[in-house]
Amino acid sequence: MAKDELNIVEAPRDGVYDDDKAVSSDVPTKYRGTATDQHDMLVLGKKQVLRRNFKFITMLGFASTVMVAWEILPIISVFALEDGGTPVVFWGLLVGTIGMTFVYASLAEMASMCPTAGGQYHWVSEFAPPRFQKGLSYSVGWLLAIGWQVYLAGVCFMVGGVIQGLIALNVPDYQWHAYHATLLTIAIIAFSIVFNTALAVRLPLIEGVVLILHVAGLFAIIIPLWIMAPRGNSHETLLVFTDNGGWGNTGLSSMIGLTSIVGLLIGYDCSVHMCKWSLTVL
Repeated sequence: MAKDELNIVEAPRDGVYDDDKAVSSDVPTKYRGTATDQHDMLVLGKKQVLRRNFKFITMLGFASTVMVAWEILPIISVFALEDGGTPVVFWGLLVGTIGMTFVYASLAEMASMCPTAGGQYHWVSEFAPPRFQKGLSYSVGWLLAIGWQVYLAGVCFMVGGVIQGLIALNVPDYQWHAYHATLLTIAIIAFSIVFNTALAVRLPLIEGVVLILHVAGLFAIIIPLWIMAPRGNSHETLLVFTDNGGWGNTGLSSMIGLTSIVGLLIGYDCSVHMCKWSLTVL
């Protein structure tokens, strides 16, 4: 958003706007956000149609729900343990976190200048050279749409596989079939649709509860493992790379295993796409 555009309308000091200047909205006043939020909508000349009912804590809970960082690590690490071993898990998380921090710092800077639910494709349109804006924005938009579809299907299939594994673990007579995971995936997607539409009004409350479970669950899992798990040799754990995937080269195997660990660090920009539901996005 250009600097001169932001100066068109002065944000009031008392947080109250003249109704004659404001763009009419059917959203109740308490869900229109702060004075800054209303100022942004007035500058853009947009009618607010979404409720700003996410605060910092509930948005943090939303991000935790979307990313399920530590919850999915035991599943993702299986691939890294086969291709590269424990050093890939440890060093991959360390190096990957440092590298992705720079990526998300750049995204955060763009989000602060242009808070939009569109995210990357909108930023490309704003910041790319004028002659390339349309083409690049169109390409990035399609890549994002495809990525969202693949991510949703992949995550739901993974959860379906976990549920199927738990059933097989606890029901000795269970007959395993591949299509069971597919049916569970469809059921999970259907539940997600209902959850994010019919129960959308309750999402902030639910996300706050999920944040508590997210943090408490981490300690509930990691403390027993830390105390009761057998101790390994530090040299082998941190420095001995393996090729159990049969790639024929330890370096190649480790790089392949690293992709699963880096995949764990993708998607932390999810909160940006909820900026129009959030209080004080700037």
